[in-house]
Amino acid sequence: MRRFLPLLLLLAACPQESGLECPPNTSLVGQYSLAFQALHDAGECIAVTDAGSTPLAQDDAGVKGSTLCVGTGPDGGPSPQLLVAGKGGARVLRLEEDGGFHLDSDAGDTFNCVCRSNVRETFEGFLLTSGPFALRPDGGLPAITGLTATLTDQFSALEPGCVCAMPCTATFAITGTPF
Repeated sequence: MRRFLPLLLLLAACPQESGLECPPNTSLVGQYSLAFQALHDAGECIAVTDAGSTPLAQDDAGVKGSTLCVGTGPDGGPSPQLLVAGKGGARVLRLEEDGGFHLDSDAGDTFNCVCRSNVRETFEGFLLTSGPFALRPDGGLPAITGLTATLTDQFSALEPGCVCAMPCTATFAITGTPF
């Protein structure tokens, strides 16, 4: 048992899941731990009950494993795709020349604030490198050392009876570090 203790301690520090596989016709860029930290801003979803009020976004929303892959986009340039543990499927990021990225998607129906709601997700930030971001001469990505982003989920009620005043948002600062 003593031989396995160091291995168990290493695994305890791992994010929720690792080793997510890249989609076909893409290549692995790296695997990253994404740390989620709530940003409390105007319009945030706050559940109001007899017990008091509670923000929907937790201050420390945990760490999730992710895999960053890259394929070729419709314009022939790189098309980064992010897979996040427990979130299902690859999210194709629109890449800017400065390493900035943007994703706007309909995350579908969910059950939040004690009612069914629709979620519109915005994910934007920057891929980080050891210097200024520049595509490689072959059009590929430089070595990515991490990422920084903001995730905003915009909720709108699909039925009455929500304990949050809708529409409202849950916003998170995300820091991605390699693992």
